Amino acid sequence: MGEVSPNELSPKDNSPDITLKNDSAFQKITNVFEKIVVSFNNVLHKISSVLLFLMMVLTALDVAGRFFFNKPITGTYEITGLTLALIVFFSLGSAQLKKDHIEIDFLTSKLPVKVQAGMTAVSSFILFVLMSLTTWQLFEYTKRTWLSQELSGDLGLPLYVFMGLTLIGALAFTLTYLLETFKSLLQVVNKG
Repeated sequence: MGEVSPNELSPKDNSPDITLKNDSAFQKITNVFEKIVVSFNNVLHKISSVLLFLMMVLTALDVAGRFFFNKPITGTYEITGLTLALIVFFSLGSAQLKKDHIEIDFLTSKLPVKVQAGMTAVSSFILFVLMSLTTWQLFEYTKRTWLSQELSGDLGLPLYVFMGLTLIGALAFTLTYLLETFKSLLQVVNKG
């Protein structure tokens, strides 16, 4: 679960490090945006790693308490479910940057590099739009949950806090698709 550096995302990442002597304004903006998005996702990924560890400790203590003392920890199931949502959303952007999501490319891998980059730009932009809509709807749902002051069942935790945190992860994931769109567009227009 290491960090992602902005210039070397993954051995599976076919996009070359675009460093031209005369950088365009769009490329400079993309490079700055990449540093921000990568840093943001690295922080969220580290938080998700800590949450995973804490969830593991809580579950182990709950099982030990149930087995040895016949007294489980109240709300473990609830906290585990809420924490799992945070772990997933906080890790999505990092996984996308590392190209860890499943990708079926047996047809597109045979196309020229610029065509592949163009297809990646189009698909990344479509996914950016879809994730933007998803993030917006998650924001609206979080607002409704906050206004109604919904609480979790066992512990009475405010659900809007957890939804708001998943919103941050969804935003980070959305930004990775925008970054991927920009980088793919640069590959398409790059000479060489």
